Parts: sequence; structure tokens; C-alpha cells
Amino acid sequence: MEFHGPTFQASGTVPERMYPVGVVVENQLRVWAMSRWRGAREFATLFLRALYRHLPVGTPQMFTIDEPRMGGTGILVRFRNPYDAYHLLGHVWFGGCEFMCFATYNIFTYLDSIWPNQHAMHTLPYNLSAADDEE
Repeated sequence: MEFHGPTFQASGTVPERMYPVGVVVENQLRVWAMSRWRGAREFATLFLRALYRHLPVGTPQMFTIDEPRMGGTGILVRFRNPYDAYHLLGHVWFGGCEFMCFATYNIFTYLDSIWPNQHAMHTLPYNLSAADDEE
């Protein structure tokens, strides 16, 4: 399939950060999904299916969701259309007790915890020497 623009119809968004012109974003994003009533993966799946509900029956699935570590905080979504990933990157949705946002994903992303600990903070690894711990 050849794409020339996004294939989803999104509701209102709150922009967090837009990449400058000329920056190419891959088709894989990290999803932060939090819901009081659903699991993160279930909520992300329902949310993304709702974005593509306008497509005709029989259209190939436009995204796949991967949870690299069961029970971890990282959910990865891979889009068939890279324009969808580009337009979703940095957008946040709030609704009642549910939250969804899309962020970049790279090989340094720490998927086990979102909270700072000795060697990881804000999902990126920080390898600190033992001398730094004493200061």
C-alpha cells in the first residue's frame, strides 16, 4: 500500500512537542496508556481502533501493539502508515480517568519502570559510578 497522508481521524489533541521540518520519524512509537478501569494494553488497543473506525471493512490492520515485558510500563505500537506515527507523536489525550500519549522509542528506553532508580531515570539509562552515589 502507498500512503500520502494519515489514515486516521483523530479527535482534539493537546500538542506536546512537534519535530522540526525534515525530521523523519519511524513508524514505531512508545505508548503511555493509563486507565482506572482497563489495563494499559486493552486501553491502547481500544483507543487506536477508534481512530481507524472510519476505514471500510476488510482494510488491513493499520497498527500492531507489542508489550515487550508483561506487566512493564512500556507498550510499543507499530503503524503500517508512517504518517500516522508522525502525526500522533507528542500528542496527549485526557478523558475522565484515562490518559493516552505517544512518545518516541529507541533502544535506550528503559521499559521496566517509569520511576527513577539508581541506574535509570525518566526511562533512559544513566550509568553512575559508585563514587557518584556518595556525593
